Amino acid sequence: MASGSGRTLKAAIEQLPSMDCPHHKVVSLTGNISPDGSAAFYNVIFTMSDRVKARSFPMPLPVIASSPQEREMLLSQPMIQPTLELAARANVTFVGIGDLGPNAPLYEDGFITKAELKALQKAGGVAEIVGWAFDQEGRLIEGITNERVSSAPIPSRETSLVVALAMGERKLPGIVAAMNRRLVNGLITDERTAAAILAK
Repeated sequence: MASGSGRTLKAAIEQLPSMDCPHHKVVSLTGNISPDGSAAFYNVIFTMSDRVKARSFPMPLPVIASSPQEREMLLSQPMIQPTLELAARANVTFVGIGDLGPNAPLYEDGFITKAELKALQKAGGVAEIVGWAFDQEGRLIEGITNERVSSAPIPSRETSLVVALAMGERKLPGIVAAMNRRLVNGLITDERTAAAILAK
């Protein structure tokens, strides 16, 4: 099982009952290091693996590297390759959808600057999944922060069930774009958000 990060996903994971799944593996899609060197607060892999008693495979990288060259160097490290391979083979994946509005999680949590947020908005960015910013059509934004994201690619929707956990009005454009473009093939949300999606 692969996992992204985010507030809604973290809240959901905290509701998991205790289980004993020693034969399962939980792998992170995204880095877990904040710009100041601390652990990213909304990375959920350790909470999830603790609740289900499964082996965890974190991505010991910054969420967004300082340069494309640093990103390539980090992802090429031998200790990272098994995690990337596990993520690509995940049977089920859970991700959050972060909006790119004025209070975007990537900006509020210090992963991108205000100038970078404005550049993503100017390029048409409406949301992100594990750091990968995309527009209202679900297309990844070229350049800007996407060339520095250290996250694994979102697993194939052909071979893995990729489920987003997201709710709220400000996430509607991102949810609709992700589902229309099949960035995800499942959604867990609340009734109000579901009604708003159906009305679009």
